[in-house]
Amino acid sequence: MLDPTTLYSVSILVVSIIATIFVVEVASRGRSPVDLLWTLALSSAVCTALFYLAAYSSEALWWFVALGNAFSVVTTMAMWNGLRADDGRRSLLWVTLVAAAVAALTTLLAGPDAGEWGGGWAVLLGTAAGGVLGGVAALRGRQRRHRLGVVLGVVLLLVGAYYLVRLVVYLTAGPESRSFAGALGTSPTLLVLLLLITTAGYSMVVIRTDDVHAARASVSAFDARTGLRSPTSFLARAQDAVREAHRAGDPLAVVVVVVEGRDDLTIAFDRDVAEAALAAAVDSARLLAPPSASLAGRVDESADSFEVLLRGFTGDEAHAWAENLRRHVIGKPLPLEGVRLRLRVSLGVASDAEAGYDLEALRGLAGQRAQRALAEGGNRVLGWF
Repeated sequence: MLDPTTLYSVSILVVSIIATIFVVEVASRGRSPVDLLWTLALSSAVCTALFYLAAYSSEALWWFVALGNAFSVVTTMAMWNGLRADDGRRSLLWVTLVAAAVAALTTLLAGPDAGEWGGGWAVLLGTAAGGVLGGVAALRGRQRRHRLGVVLGVVLLLVGAYYLVRLVVYLTAGPESRSFAGALGTSPTLLVLLLLITTAGYSMVVIRTDDVHAARASVSAFDARTGLRSPTSFLARAQDAVREAHRAGDPLAVVVVVVEGRDDLTIAFDRDVAEAALAAAVDSARLLAPPSASLAGRVDESADSFEVLLRGFTGDEAHAWAENLRRHVIGKPLPLEGVRLRLRVSLGVASDAEAGYDLEALRGLAGQRAQRALAEGGNRVLGWF
């Protein structure tokens, strides 16, 4: 078995490398509460090993154990708080600081005569609590959808369970017992934690990198002015929605909305006014469409139209929805240089009852009907009846 000095040194080196990678990654993309809390966790893991190494090297530095105990608690609890922040929940950093202070004070009050495990119950309890809470948060929150999020949750639960076992043995048999000083002693614990912290640190680096890339992709998937999905994003999501509706046997409809007179607005005013007209029609559609059962996007960014996919809507229901949208648009004038301009839209509706679960057929049929409604005078909805 390796001696504690070697294990502490290896722990410091390995965890420092992981913490440095994480900090460099954070610095390259800007800092979020999750990044700051997880940076605190990894930095605390390094400090824990440093303080324990200092205390182990000299009996005169026994009080460094108190600092190591405090940072051990901060390590797991900061991970837990980072997961809370990632779920959009309020960080409970004050709980972390109180628990760390209790762990340090308990050790200091026990004094050097109590040995290195004087008041050790507090650090065991605090570290275990952070691990269990963090593991539950990871497996129940949004990170459970990420494979490494599940790994992180399992790792934290293992840390929590390991420290709970140590706490039980500490309280029942004492720190000088063979069971505690042997299988649950310093050297085995360092080996276990080195493996677990390395795995957790790697998971956090990859998770945050993937989250940032996903956020950037999400931003680029939407038009900044109208909030409509871009052509690539819309067609991919719409195809997924069609497949899901087909498997579930849900009705499905596509509505194509043509905003009338945008070319005239561009000539008479400017392109911004034309875009404002489109944005106003989109706002009305977003107001009326159920968010959980609809997608809206543009297939041609230069066109005067956009498409709305309605899952769970029959042809009749989609026609009624389109008629409601038409009335809402014309009833909400666009304020423009002292006048209020009433907008008009022509809409075409197609449903799975006509074209089946074929996205291209649904879009094509709805688009034809929208253009026919426009050609026949506009400001109307055309469906299959």
